[in-house]
Amino acid sequence: MKKPETRLTTRCELCGSTVLEHVLDLGDHPMCDDLVPTGDQRVAQKYPISIMFCDTCKTAHQAHQIPKSVLFPPSYHYRARHTADVLSGMKQLVARVEEAAGSLSGETVLDVGCNDGSLLTLFREKGAKTLGIEPTDAAADAIESGHTVRQDYFTTATAEEIVALAGQPRIVTFTNVFAHIENLKELLNALRVLMGPHTIVVIENHYLGSVLDRYQFDTFYHEHPRTYSLTSFSYVAEALGVEVLSVEFPKRYGGNIRVMLGHDRAASARTADDQTDPDEADFCERLYDLGRRVPTWRSRKRDLIDEMVDEHGPLIGKAFPGRAAILVELLDLDEGVLQRVHEKPGSMKIGHNIPGTMIPIVSDDCMDWENHGDAPIINLAWHISHEIRGYLGKRGLTAPIVDIFNADEFDRLSP
Repeated sequence: MKKPETRLTTRCELCGSTVLEHVLDLGDHPMCDDLVPTGDQRVAQKYPISIMFCDTCKTAHQAHQIPKSVLFPPSYHYRARHTADVLSGMKQLVARVEEAAGSLSGETVLDVGCNDGSLLTLFREKGAKTLGIEPTDAAADAIESGHTVRQDYFTTATAEEIVALAGQPRIVTFTNVFAHIENLKELLNALRVLMGPHTIVVIENHYLGSVLDRYQFDTFYHEHPRTYSLTSFSYVAEALGVEVLSVEFPKRYGGNIRVMLGHDRAASARTADDQTDPDEADFCERLYDLGRRVPTWRSRKRDLIDEMVDEHGPLIGKAFPGRAAILVELLDLDEGVLQRVHEKPGSMKIGHNIPGTMIPIVSDDCMDWENHGDAPIINLAWHISHEIRGYLGKRGLTAPIVDIFNADEFDRLSP
């Protein structure tokens, strides 16, 4: 199979600046969802992860962008319903939308990148009419749940089809999807089609400030062509000709930014006071600092894991969020170090190998957690460590759990 060509970012896709700083180079990595079935000999392709930063609009860009058809094929494995932290965040989002927009009964809600329809189901419980756009086969799950879903990528054409079908929605949501759409110009054009005088667009994404606060370089995986700041969304609002109605910084998934955009300034009267981050002026230097620390972290963490392997033999891992692919690659983990990784029963990742390795992903039910012994468990989902520890505790695990990454340890490293 011929390796798809990547598109090189030469200017800021948001503000148009041609002055981009090369702030972070993590090397070549497999795509986080390139899950080869266990036993298949296919080798995952690797692509550069190199981050460029625009200091004008404070937006981070992937220097090399992979085509959306390669990143998000029909066989895409992620399903939102399997992660409690994601579902909890969705409930909070629906509550905030209801506060901002008033009663949702009878209103039309469109979720862009609706995945399995988990968010739409929560809106339907409020009486909303639910629509979705989803390019992967997760659309079938959303349709089975009773939602009207167009299986396609988000483009001007699909936006026009939605408007022809149901009119301009009252609410349009993007939950960690705004960062996934490669062509920003097309994205904004499609939004202009959808937005009526009273439409509220709700965008929740990883926040660049939180990425830097917790040194989350593993969020810079290929599926995120851009990572946004608060300043970024001021430029987004200006490009759309709308107002930033509210800004919040939810704690979930390592720290997000949630913005509401629209024409109706009265809607902002029903939201919480806006918050700002005065530290965005330092983002460029902090990104450089992050990159300088990674090699030291890589060396020390691998030494720690090797010590545990020397004592206990090949270890067992828990959870494979897509972002963990970066950490596994940087640490050069293989099946001699991590013999397998466990996922919740029902996960579509089970029966596959971690991208770029021969480490199999298996069901939690394959493990006798109560009698595991004292060998440490490596938690690859370090950003939801509390959830993982609580879950394994309920299953009877008494062995120590070691997060594959720890922000406090990283903070103590010399840049």
